Amino acid sequence: MARDYRQMVRGRGVWVPRWLLIVLVILVAFWFGARILVPPSWLVQQLDAPDSSRSARLHRSVYMQHHFVVRIRDGWFWRTAHYSQPLTDDLRIDLRERLRWSDDSQQVWLFVEGRPVWGFDFAEQRSMRSEELETLQFENPYR
Repeated sequence: MARDYRQMVRGRGVWVPRWLLIVLVILVAFWFGARILVPPSWLVQQLDAPDSSRSARLHRSVYMQHHFVVRIRDGWFWRTAHYSQPLTDDLRIDLRERLRWSDDSQQVWLFVEGRPVWGFDFAEQRSMRSEELETLQFENPYR
């Protein structure tokens, strides 16, 4: 009596194409690789612009050293607008880091310990210089 080897290979389960398994394995490997390369971060603040056209997020990121990361959504996608210098302070304490939008939604600023350390001007599509940040006057940067 001759055996039917096709039945032994396929069995009675669901037949899955080999290319689909290969694509699935590649996607899982890519996902794990991306998770390893992306540093852990914690959302500190998310703030929408007054006209709701943009949004900004402030993260604390820890990879080799501690950093502040500002991400901005101007349209459909989020992009990293600012990645701070490494912080030397112990991040278990509150540095009072806050984001603030201008009233016309054309500028966003990052305040750390009550003073502006970074700003972005959407009208000119550039980061603000430190001289421009020093001239900012606010009565309450934590509103």
